[in-house]
This record gives sequence, structure tokens and C-alpha cells, in this order.
Amino acid sequence: MNYLWSELRHRPARTLTAVLSIALGVALFVSLQAYADGYRQAARAPLVEVGADLTAQRQGTVPDKFEGMVFPHSTAPIHRGEIDQIRQVPGVQAVAQTLFFWSFEPNGFVAGLGLDPADTIGPGRLRASITVGRFLQPGDHAVAVADTTYAQENKLGLGSVVSLDGESFTLVGLVDTSRAGQLANANLYLPLADARALANAAPQVRSVFDIRPDDANLLFLKTDQARVEEVASRVKTILGQQAIVSSGQSFAAELGSLFALIDRFGLLVGLIAFLFAAALLLRGVASGIWERRRDVAIMRAVGWRQRNVMMQLWSETLVLALVGGLVGLSFAALATWGLSHTMVTVPVPWELAPSPHFLPGGAATEAVTIALPARVTPALVAWALGLSILGASLIGVWLPRRLAQIHPAEVLRSE
Repeated sequence: MNYLWSELRHRPARTLTAVLSIALGVALFVSLQAYADGYRQAARAPLVEVGADLTAQRQGTVPDKFEGMVFPHSTAPIHRGEIDQIRQVPGVQAVAQTLFFWSFEPNGFVAGLGLDPADTIGPGRLRASITVGRFLQPGDHAVAVADTTYAQENKLGLGSVVSLDGESFTLVGLVDTSRAGQLANANLYLPLADARALANAAPQVRSVFDIRPDDANLLFLKTDQARVEEVASRVKTILGQQAIVSSGQSFAAELGSLFALIDRFGLLVGLIAFLFAAALLLRGVASGIWERRRDVAIMRAVGWRQRNVMMQLWSETLVLALVGGLVGLSFAALATWGLSHTMVTVPVPWELAPSPHFLPGGAATEAVTIALPARVTPALVAWALGLSILGASLIGVWLPRRLAQIHPAEVLRSE
């Protein structure tokens, strides 16, 4: 052991070069994976904020007239039988049904959402964002909760009565919609049964859709994390060609080309960087071993066995790789800490937050902005150190084996 540390300490240039080469390779490998994983986590933020893993809807038809209650053309009725099929898909844990609609009233436009207050995922989570009054409760009828911004703009408060397609609703609460993501943002939130009754009586809905009393048009799904994309594929099959199924992967597609490149090639680039670092380590160890042919010859001459020489040289290589790996992890942790302080804006597709493009100001653009959740995970640490040990083991066994086979007389003949 003393000889090992003495060799590393008295050859500082070789030691430093080997350690830094491995450190840079590990730092780049880990940082790229942390960056890509952070963006993948950020892409799920709009869904996480409503406790869901998927949303499901079906693209519909533009109504004949924008009068009274209509469905945005990104939403069409999903029938009870289809919802029951989705519930039975392996991996589906919960399904929240909602009914999203537009209502063109004489006094202005209203975006409405019917929901079941008993749901623990989807817009039902808005109960935690009530600012005044109360949230909807099971059994409620002819009441509504208003978004705070909409209420301020229209001078509404608790007890105010709003009209939707000829029906009156009394406001029982105000909610800060921005606290629960931007999916299916609405001005007014109604009991699902009331929204269904309005839809079934609306001429512009009935004229273009086969609407039924227990239909929904936007579903929020909680699924087994390992089966999200499998469930998404099955749901698309159930809903047909017009299905729009959104997952974290769907939102990731909105994050731009830089993330797409790193997500697709980040692992490959990281591995190439690590292999380059291993090549530098190989070069450093090879040159160091060649310089030590005389030392090895003396070791053999005084009684060191071949396996003792190999173990000594392998141990040195392993220590260099481990130290380089730890230094690289420190660099990666510093880089990841910097990344975690950058803000990421995740655009919400129009289909999940539809607003009429023909109103003054055009269609609203929704997005969720969060700090990039980049971090060095235990799995990344294990991968980095594992690769370092594997590389050191291969190098530390192959080269020393060749050198340990030398005959002392051949090297010391000229001494």
C-alpha cells in the first residue's frame, strides 16, 4: 500500500493527467444525463400539478354557429362505454371525467368546465386553491366557482349569479386557477351533472355531435409510472383516429430542438466523452508502465511474482479512476446545481387550454414556468463510478499483464 501511494505521489504529472481525464469524462456524462432528466421531469410539470399522468380527448367538429354553448373543436364527446374501456386498461389507476365548453353569452365569452368535486386528480385539485368561499361539493346543483381574475374583471363575488345558456348559477367560491397548472383553464367551474345537462340541451352541441347524458370530453388519467406510454397507446386505440392523448413525452416535444437533441443523443455523447477519457487514461497508464520496465524487472528479480506485479499496477489504475470519478462527480454536482437555478417554460398545447382565436387578442397562450429539476441521482452516481471501475479494470488488467511477463535479465542486461 505504501508503495502504491508513493508511486502516485512521486509521479504528479501522470497522476494529475489521469485523474483529470476521467473527471472530465464523468462530469460530462453525468451533467448531460442530469440535464436531460431534468427536462423530462419539467415536461411533466403541467400534468403533475393536476396529479395526472395523461390527458385524453377526441378532436371534434367546428360548430355551425358560435352561439350559446359549444365545444371547442379539440374536444368531442367521449361516451360512457369508451370511458369504461379506458378504466379497464392495465396500468390505469384512476380516471377523472370533465366537460370543457365555451359559452357565447350576450354579456361576453365564458370558458366553462364541468367536474366531479369528488375527484382527487384533474381540476378537482383546485379545491386547495380556493381564495374566497368554498369549492364545489358532491350533490351541488346550480352553483359555480369562478376564477379570481375572471371574477375581478366582471365584478363578481360570492353570491353573484351568472347565466350560462339560459341557466343561472350562484357563485359559492373564487379559485386561483394559476396555482393548479394551466390545463383546461376555465372562467367558471360547474358540477359535472349541470355541465352535462347544459351540453345535452345546447343546439350547437347537438347539431354536430352525438351527445349523450353521461358523456365527458376531457379525461385526466392517473397511471402506473412504468406503463404511461403503453396506456397512452391503448387509449388512442379506444378513442380512434381523432384521439389526442397527452403525456409528459408530448409536452417534451414542445420544449424545442436543443432538448430534443440532448434527450436523443445525450447518452451517446456522454459515453463517447467517457470513452475518450478512458483512452487518455489508457495512454497515461501505458506510458507510465513503459517507463517503469526497469522497476518491474527489479521487482521480479527480488522475488515479486507476476500476480503481485499485476495487482500493484491494477491497484494504481483503479485508484486513479476512482479519484477521477469522485472529482468528476464533484464537477457534475456543481454544474447540476447551476442548471437547477435556470427557469424552464413548458408550453401548454392549445388543445389542452383552448381559447377562441377570433376573440380580441387572439387565442391565449398558456405555459408553466418552473426551475429545472436537474439533480445527480444515486443511479447516475452508480453508473459513473461503475464505468470508471470497469474502465480501470480492463486497462489495469490488460497492460500490466503484458509488462509483468517480462524477464528481468532482458531489461537489466545493460545495467
